[in-house]
Amino acid sequence: MAGTLGLCAAGAPDVAAAMMGWAERNALTDDGDLRPGSYSPPGPTSPVYHLSPLAIASWLLARYDTAVVVNDRLKSFQDPETGGAYDKRDFAADDLQENLKTAQLGISALVTGRRDIAEGVYRWLRTNLSDQPHLPGRLYTARRAGKLITEFPDGEAFLRVVDFSAPRQTYFHPGIAAAFAAGYFQQTGDPAALQLGRDYLTLSTGGTQEQFTDETSVQICKFGWGAAAMLTADPTGGHLPWVVRMAEWFIDRQRPDGAGAPSSFTTPRPQLLDLYWKTAEHLMELSHIETALRAHH
Repeated sequence: MAGTLGLCAAGAPDVAAAMMGWAERNALTDDGDLRPGSYSPPGPTSPVYHLSPLAIASWLLARYDTAVVVNDRLKSFQDPETGGAYDKRDFAADDLQENLKTAQLGISALVTGRRDIAEGVYRWLRTNLSDQPHLPGRLYTARRAGKLITEFPDGEAFLRVVDFSAPRQTYFHPGIAAAFAAGYFQQTGDPAALQLGRDYLTLSTGGTQEQFTDETSVQICKFGWGAAAMLTADPTGGHLPWVVRMAEWFIDRQRPDGAGAPSSFTTPRPQLLDLYWKTAEHLMELSHIETALRAHH
């Protein structure tokens, strides 16, 4: 799914169209969901993170009918009250909502013109940041029943909190939130959205240097996306050095064969599929960096 979007961003729409056609025939149901089995995300998780790139890619490829159907399905996984994206497919049993899926839902809503979805996402990201008790050092990333989750088993810490003073954390959370906030500002002109993007990026820029220097981790990758989006939306905001740094970071993390790979501390022996999806993700993020730098200069 990420590969289709990566190819669109990288300037290979013919290959992306072939992949999108395959997805329409084989992976998507008539109502825009992913077919059960190998096409769906594993376990009980909702398909938001997987469907969102398909909505974006189909829109960029002018397959608007597919984009509309997928967007409608994505909308069904958004809490109408909080605006957050449900983490679980069975959200009636567990209404857990988290930052990554919510921000990704917002990105596809911005690209495809779904203001109704984007407004809810903005509300959720703003509320989640304002409710944080331990900023700037720690960011709690999930909510349940409309409340921030700050207590959880030790085994869930990697998913539920980012400690910006510690190594090997899920540093990507502020970056994708800032990428959405930048786009939301561009579409609405709301200065509070621009400040929200700055506030999210500050969590990363004020954190440990191991975010950028730890060669076993690529968890900071979405910070490059967020910094590039903010450079475009906020060209005098001091984002340029960070965008340049992240461009160099991506080059340093590229394997000799050109692929990107997941963090080795989580995936020490990546398989072909791991390299495929991570390369597609890095390609998309790098395209935002290149676009921002070219426009800035």
